[in-house]
Amino acid sequence: METDSATMATHYRLPFFLRLSAKVLNIVSKSLTTKFLWNIFSGPIKFKPHARELGFYEKATMSMINTSSNRNIAIYRIPNDGRKILLVHGWNGRSGQFSTLIDRLSKEGFDITAIDLPGHGKSDSGQTSLPQITDVLTEIAEKLGPFDVLITHSFGGVAALNSIRLGASYDKIVLISLGVYEIRPMFENFVGLFGLNKAYYADRLFQRVKITFGVDPTEYGPDRFADKITTETLLVHCNDDAESKSEISVNVNEKMPHSQLYLTNNLGHRKLLGDAAVIQRITDFI
Repeated sequence: METDSATMATHYRLPFFLRLSAKVLNIVSKSLTTKFLWNIFSGPIKFKPHARELGFYEKATMSMINTSSNRNIAIYRIPNDGRKILLVHGWNGRSGQFSTLIDRLSKEGFDITAIDLPGHGKSDSGQTSLPQITDVLTEIAEKLGPFDVLITHSFGGVAALNSIRLGASYDKIVLISLGVYEIRPMFENFVGLFGLNKAYYADRLFQRVKITFGVDPTEYGPDRFADKITTETLLVHCNDDAESKSEISVNVNEKMPHSQLYLTNNLGHRKLLGDAAVIQRITDFI
């Protein structure tokens, strides 16, 4: 299992009162508990940009695009004459996290497009989910593409892979700190943070996704389809990543027919985005 409860705890950093509230609700009403869990599970947190990201926001031109799901999505553009790159951040993230990488790629002449996912950054606030984010990425690729290269971080990579599964096309893909291999453990370990019955509430959350989006959540796990993605791919992961274990990328690399794996050390889950050696490897690859 690539994601355990300790990893989830690091990712969500749940305050004690939320865990206590879930346990009290569980005694009163399992239906209310399910709704409570869903609101947390599907509600990204918007963090303020770090000072080092401000140069990106000053340089990029931002616009909004309305998608078929009626979500207004923030688009950042740094136009150039080179190949077109689309960058997709992870859960609780924002486009500015790619600032150092974007600065290098822009100087190399690449045409840059980055987006804030639904519920993130400057995009509309509110709940979102993997199926919705997947649909948004597929739509963005259709409206603003074609793109030559796709670069993603963490959960954004899972959604991007699913958009490719559903028809989006790129010449090359870069997956940094890929967030999920199998879907079911992600639900179970999230429920485990609250000390509740994993099997019962994971099933309830599964049903919530099925009812809301009309899809089977397990079909969105890269374990189900990575072997069918033939795009040339570079997977980058840190061996000491505490939020998404490196075995996720190892497993996906073993399944994908045209992929290569670059493992690092002492960079965790996010420092890879600004590391000079990682940026050089990505630049060489694309």
